[in-house]
Amino acid sequence: MRPGYGMFQQQTTKMQITPQLRKAITILKLSTPELLEVIQQEVTENPVLEIAGNNGDAHNLTPTFFHRARRTDHDNDPLLNIASNEISLERHLKEQLGFIKKIPPPIRRTVSFMIGNLDHNGYLRSTLPEISEVCKLELAQVERALRILQSFEPRGIGARDLRECLLLQVQSLADCFPLVSILIRKHLNDIASYHLHKLSTLLQVSTQEIQAAIDVIKGLNPRPGAAFYIETVHYIIPEVIIEKAGDQLVVLLHQAASSGLSVSGYYERMAIENSDNNELNRFLTGKLHAAKFFLKCLEQRRRTIFRVTQAIVEEQSEFFWHGNAHLKPMTLKQIAEKLGVHESTVSRATAGKYAQTPWGIYELKYFFPSGLQMDIGDSASSEHVKSRIKTWISEENPRKPYSDQKLADLLKEEGISISRRTITKYREELGISSSVRRKRI
Repeated sequence: MRPGYGMFQQQTTKMQITPQLRKAITILKLSTPELLEVIQQEVTENPVLEIAGNNGDAHNLTPTFFHRARRTDHDNDPLLNIASNEISLERHLKEQLGFIKKIPPPIRRTVSFMIGNLDHNGYLRSTLPEISEVCKLELAQVERALRILQSFEPRGIGARDLRECLLLQVQSLADCFPLVSILIRKHLNDIASYHLHKLSTLLQVSTQEIQAAIDVIKGLNPRPGAAFYIETVHYIIPEVIIEKAGDQLVVLLHQAASSGLSVSGYYERMAIENSDNNELNRFLTGKLHAAKFFLKCLEQRRRTIFRVTQAIVEEQSEFFWHGNAHLKPMTLKQIAEKLGVHESTVSRATAGKYAQTPWGIYELKYFFPSGLQMDIGDSASSEHVKSRIKTWISEENPRKPYSDQKLADLLKEEGISISRRTITKYREELGISSSVRRKRI
């Protein structure tokens, strides 16, 4: 048969994502805050959706939880009564400037200008010649304005670099010995590298004195203005609550998955009563179908997250009873096979979702740690290894801290084969310094 060109009909089967399926997948991926925003939008755009007990207010979705019992006392959370820190660094410094009366107006204006040009950490990034040119003031007068600013609280404000910031704080310490100032002025790099013996030889003092001076420096604040930086707080709303109930673990769902949303019976009756009005009936029917599909997506999302969480609890029950050290390796594929769903469904159901557990709030992805092979053929999670590292370091002799190789040897004794480099990686992830920096003379 000779090859040639032509038009041919052929039947093939392939999966096509419909708009409805795409919307269902999107809703499953949403975190609780994102879901609340989508619900707000749907209620605003679709008049047939209503929120039970919300008196028609579509903009009052308050996150609540399903509870088995109503609280009878201490209903007011004391944390909600703590005053927020709304005093900015600029306001705090200008209040102090207002208490100083005998300052010439040009210098007062220059101090105020400097305050307005501090960064979030309290550092002055503009140079004195630049300030002198802008404020039309002699350099000596600008230096006087800077000294006034640097006398304010918190100490270290108005510094132009880290060294000056630390020295300003040291000057306010009544019982601080001269060695601290010497180290800050000339040996910050050696302090960062923790060269105790080098500094001891260079300065002709004991390593104990060097250690004591470094401890003082560590107690100083390298970012004195950061405490006044007001940042928007993003709250985590747990998707599920996992509680201990006797000898069982109970999974409770966040009510935002449904939010008391329902289809208005009023509009359903209106659609039936106006069946002769084609335009109105078509509009209401379309809105009703869209609303019912949206509710179906919410219910599907709720059911999927609940099933996935239950499966996680069953597989990681030791964690929920005994804590992080008992978290075992687990993959998305294991949960997918257990539930008879696709791995991507488990991934979407756990991405950006959080669970409130007896040990704190964790992202559902946290319960899928990687594993390390043990000599006995079993496996241990990276979280278990980190827990052991943290425990050993907390109990070590500060004069002889464990090296990374020693920690690897200790784990090998427990049947966990792990390299020194991996220990270093886990230790750094825990925010723990090296054995050289942890050593105390």
